[in-house]
Amino acid sequence: MLEESITSDIRAGKGFHQGYRNRFTATPWEVPHRPPLEHPKPRILGSQTAKVTGPQDEDIHTDAHGRVKVQFHWDREGQGNDKSSCWLRVSSAWAGAWYGAIAVPRVGMEVLVTFLEGDPDQPLITGCLYHKENVVPYPLPAHKTRSTFKTLSSPDGGGFNELRIEDKQGAEQIFIHAQRDWDQQVQHDQKIRVGHQRHDTVEANSYSELKAEEHHTVHGERKVEARASDHLSIAGSQHLQLGNGLFIEAGQEIHLASGLKVVLEAGSELTLKGGGSWIKIDGSGVALSGALVNNNSGGSPGSGTGAAPLLPGVLRVADGDKPGALLQQRLKEKLPLVELCQKPKGGTPMQCPLTDCPCRKALLAGASR
Repeated sequence: MLEESITSDIRAGKGFHQGYRNRFTATPWEVPHRPPLEHPKPRILGSQTAKVTGPQDEDIHTDAHGRVKVQFHWDREGQGNDKSSCWLRVSSAWAGAWYGAIAVPRVGMEVLVTFLEGDPDQPLITGCLYHKENVVPYPLPAHKTRSTFKTLSSPDGGGFNELRIEDKQGAEQIFIHAQRDWDQQVQHDQKIRVGHQRHDTVEANSYSELKAEEHHTVHGERKVEARASDHLSIAGSQHLQLGNGLFIEAGQEIHLASGLKVVLEAGSELTLKGGGSWIKIDGSGVALSGALVNNNSGGSPGSGTGAAPLLPGVLRVADGDKPGALLQQRLKEKLPLVELCQKPKGGTPMQCPLTDCPCRKALLAGASR
């Protein structure tokens, strides 16, 4: 019997008979009885730590949304693999449509897990934690002035990329390490100022391409050493002006050739010397000296090797990427893609406060025709 009641509100009257009455509710004997499920959903207050898990052969295990799987320390049945939990979202300092910041926690990292409004079905990773096995990148407190973002090559490690900032007084430094390639894309200007010295070392070839002019100024001496051949190819003319002297020395040959004319001009003296003979031209006249002088009596001119400069190699462009999807977001929110003219009521587009007013542009373009 599950429920019974005794009625005692019966009054004596005609046809009344003294007796016992009750009512009860019963269930079949073969059906187990359970109380109503009116228990509130449990809540998890505060945060817990867990270990990021994944397949045995993966260093990084994630899905299209940057989520990872974990195993809590109290979980005695988990196997520390990709079946240990559901996918957990990872908090980020900045997250937009195809832009923002992302650093996926890797297998073996300890993470801090919180639960939205205490709901156990809505876990969220809010950060990562160092511990005795996963130690900090640099010994502390010896390097307490360093801030760094250092990664590890995947899979199997062996390399790293790093952006490190050193704030120690007198030894401030920004250090960048690229394990393999480093690509830069600058859509407009780039300005670099070095307060002291600059040292560049390229272990292999160096390629540069300037699609417009190059302006280069050296306020001191310029020293250039080419330990092999030097090739220079100029499509137009070359102008060289020296304030004092020009001294050229070749171990074997100097060959000057021109399609039309060669002019050698000296203000006071010009000398051609070779093989023990010479010709000197100065203000006093022309002096010629040689063991034998042949004038229209045979002989032939010498010949040179000729110029054959090599062209530079093909330049490879830097890697690029696409911007975020802000345009799609504006379309979803039904926002204007171009800010409308804000001219005062009864005014003209020339009075619009926008610096880039489309109506004013159209008005000025029509007036200039």
